[in-house]
This record gives sequence, C-alpha cells and structure tokens, in this order.
Amino acid sequence: MEENQEQDLLYQPLPLYISEEKEKLGLQELSCPKDKFVESFLDRHIQNFKPNEKKELKKSYLLLDLPYRQKPTVGKKKTTLNSKERREKKVYDIPPEHQKYSLYVPLHNLWLQYIKDLLQVTSTSNLNLMQKKMLKADLHGALITVCKSRCPSYVGLTGIILQEGQKVFKIITKEDKLKTVPKANSVFSVEFEGLRAKIYGNHFCTRTAQRASKKFKLPMVKQTIDL
Repeated sequence: MEENQEQDLLYQPLPLYISEEKEKLGLQELSCPKDKFVESFLDRHIQNFKPNEKKELKKSYLLLDLPYRQKPTVGKKKTTLNSKERREKKVYDIPPEHQKYSLYVPLHNLWLQYIKDLLQVTSTSNLNLMQKKMLKADLHGALITVCKSRCPSYVGLTGIILQEGQKVFKIITKEDKLKTVPKANSVFSVEFEGLRAKIYGNHFCTRTAQRASKKFKLPMVKQTIDL
C-alpha cells in the first residue's frame, strides 16, 4: 500500500503554482530526448573529461521503478518418507510370517558379541563407565525380561528386542508372539557376560539415536541403569 502511494507521488504532475511561475523559476520543457539532455548537461557542467569518462557516466543511471522478479523455485527432489507416509506404507510393521523367534536368534548372538566388544568386561572394569556405555548401547537383539510393570500381564515376559521406540519395546517371545511393552512404569533386566543390567523404563523414554548422542550425568545414569 505504501509503495503504491510513493509511486503515485513520484509520477504526479508539478503543482499548478509552479507551472504558472515556471518562467520566473527558469523551468523549461524538454525539447529533446532525455539521453540527449543528460549528455548536454554533462558537457555544460563538467569540464576536462578523462578518456572514456563520459561513456562511463552515461552508463550510470538511477532506476526508479525496479520490477520485482521472483526467482523460479526449483523443487527439491524428495528422498525420504515423512512419519505419516511411513505409517501409511507400514514400514515398521513386521509381517506375520516373520514373527518367529528362531529367525532372530542369530540377531541375539550378534548383539552378545557387540555388547562384549563395547563393554570389555574384566575383573577391574569401572562400573560407572560400564553403566554409561550400557545406557548408550543399541538394544536391538538383546534378550530382555520384564521384572516390574503397572500391567501385571507383562511381568515375566521375555523376548528378543526387535524394535525400540521412544516409549515402547517390541519383542518377540519364544512362543512366536510379538509383544509391545511400554517403557513407562516398567523395570527390565538384560543378561550378558554373566552380568544383569536392570533398566528403569521411566528414565529410558528416548529413541536409540537420541540416547547415543545424549550426555548423561552420573546421578541420571544410576537412576536409569543398575548393574
């Protein structure tokens, strides 16, 4: 709105009193093209031009109306699916024919080797350091048991973790049943290398990727994992 008002003021004719007094003011109407007038004005008022200086001055001009040209938007090629698309395509759903405990025993054996290399348990291992490493460890493939839960039907449930979300574990039991266990108000235990880690679900409600990059202070570590 303001730009339109400025343009209207810019192109309005001179006030009537100036037009009537133009002879006294020494105003004359242009009788030649604008570019010729500029050239003659420069010749009259600027002396001793350097070579090519007049040519450079002719190139310099003030553009009062700059048309806005919107740059064409080039759409970025989509390479990933968003959360809604993943849900619609059922990316994380495990087909019934793949819900068999025996299929994931090799995954559990692979996880045991992974956690062994990660913790490097010895008789002189630092317990606090092991807790921090365990807190950031990937639990996909771990054999987990529900020790306590607000829902009594979950207590005693044992299975291999297939998927870990922010608030739930998805595990496959030896009876080939896929169970979704909430982390909140639950306590889990994981056994490896003759040790048992107790995980408190209320302090474990984060995604695996977030947990791996997050810095935990010692009191928080002790409240989350107990070895």
